[in-house]
Amino acid sequence: MDENWLSKISSEIDEQIDLYISVRDYRFYQIEKLKRIAKHLNNDESCLECRYARKELEGIVAELDRLINKSGVNRSEYEKKVESLLKHLKDKHKVFQAHHFTYTYSAVYTLLGAGFGLLLSYGIFYSFNPSVFFLTSGIGMFVGNVLGSRKDKALIREGKQI
Repeated sequence: MDENWLSKISSEIDEQIDLYISVRDYRFYQIEKLKRIAKHLNNDESCLECRYARKELEGIVAELDRLINKSGVNRSEYEKKVESLLKHLKDKHKVFQAHHFTYTYSAVYTLLGAGFGLLLSYGIFYSFNPSVFFLTSGIGMFVGNVLGSRKDKALIREGKQI
């Protein structure tokens, strides 16, 4: 847990933001997320992939102007590099992005509700009944949103959310 590295990366990001990055690009590319990624990469000293990811994050920060302000190829390169860091945190350390489970559970439970609505509609009425279909889909979305939100709040308490 090298606080010196974390403060160095944070100050380099702030310097890049002040010199080269517009407010619009700052929000669009979620530059602030780089600081949160750095914090999580700094937590585990024993992970070899984290050590490599720290070097990669240093490279991203050093080239932030080129990756954001130049051609679209560089922007997609930036997005791929950040996604690889997020994938490592998700797979190896169970650190998820904000609202991950809310979105995932809402989608899954909406589909389950829609499937249940079709079964119920054709099972009871022997034809498609839109009110039953949309009611069960809505209930499924609501249940998924509540359950996902609870899981996200638990992750926030554990410090496992970016």
